[in-house]
Amino acid sequence: MMGRMHERAWAIIGSIGCVLALASEAHGQQTALTRDAAAARELQKPYTQAEAGVSILTLPTTKVCLTEPGTCTRGDITPQGYVWMLYRAGAQYAIGAGASYAPSIKTDTPQPIYPGLDRTHKRDYLMIDMTGRYYAVHSSWLEGWVGATVGGVVVYDHYDTKMANPSAPILGPSGVLASTEGLSMGIAAGLGWTFAANWSVEAGLRSAWWYLPSTRACAPTGDCATLVGNVAVFTLGIGVAYRIAL
Repeated sequence: MMGRMHERAWAIIGSIGCVLALASEAHGQQTALTRDAAAARELQKPYTQAEAGVSILTLPTTKVCLTEPGTCTRGDITPQGYVWMLYRAGAQYAIGAGASYAPSIKTDTPQPIYPGLDRTHKRDYLMIDMTGRYYAVHSSWLEGWVGATVGGVVVYDHYDTKMANPSAPILGPSGVLASTEGLSMGIAAGLGWTFAANWSVEAGLRSAWWYLPSTRACAPTGDCATLVGNVAVFTLGIGVAYRIAL
């Protein structure tokens, strides 16, 4: 009886020892990760940084024209989501690339191009850019930077038929897409607040110019793109970033 009790006691002690050993190892790994993150934050070693957030995209001075005559408006504003991947090797400079997408809300076309056929329209924006940043302000918890961007932009104009049961049958899809591709160049500035070893809150302001074709892209149905020429763009956003020491 006493032998069995001793065996159970030693088994319990062994289990506790294993748990403590695993906990110690995990703590050591966590401490190493924390040290790496702190070193990256203090720029003692290079690191990569992933950012994701939301922003507001606005075209304050641009003339936006639907296919129908007399339907031009001034400006546009829409929410936007974005992601960035950055590499930073020193205290002052970072390079990277990112993408953003801004979907708009469907609206009725004021004067249907085809009588008796109600249509809706929505416009989406896709930007893919490279960026370079210069960090003018740097501390353990706050950073400020200025930078430049260059890349491409695609503007999608979607036209869809609203009628569920039109009097005449429609062959093929009920909507058409007119896309416009162009070059994007801009400047940006931002602030970053580090609130944890690997995490920070990032806010940024960006001003860009889109260089789009001067001729409208049109679908076979006669529905055309709504933006042409040079377009002034402004975005204001906020997001979170996660850094990984290399």
